[in-house]
Amino acid sequence: MAVSSTSSAPGILGIDYGETNIGLAFGRGGMVTPLRVVSGKNDNTAVSAIGRVAKEYKVARFVVGLPLTVEGKETPQSLKVRKFVKVLKSQLKLPVDLVSEHSTSKGAVKVMLNAGVSQKRRRTKDHYSAAIILRRYFRNRT
Repeated sequence: MAVSSTSSAPGILGIDYGETNIGLAFGRGGMVTPLRVVSGKNDNTAVSAIGRVAKEYKVARFVVGLPLTVEGKETPQSLKVRKFVKVLKSQLKLPVDLVSEHSTSKGAVKVMLNAGVSQKRRRTKDHYSAAIILRRYFRNRT
């Protein structure tokens, strides 16, 4: 289900950070839509692309997935995500919330299978992972 970018509720951009691909999903009022994938190979370039999406969708905040262990402990990738979040905050000047992204990749594959997404298109699942991260954020706020 597509979420309109024109509504009175503030828009939120979900982000699944990766060093190769960064998945983006848009949410408003608890409804979430996977949007697209941008390159994660250069943080500054990625933040510029994310800024364009944020402007297009009138985003008021970001929700970024934080890779944690099953026990909720930080991982080496967590430090990379935190570094990226610093760049995101400093350049785009919007609030950022961190949400555990544990098991979002597995969940994304399941959602894509249920939606009939072809095997070729399932190779890039990051925007679906971002949608799961954003749904988790909304669920934890109610």
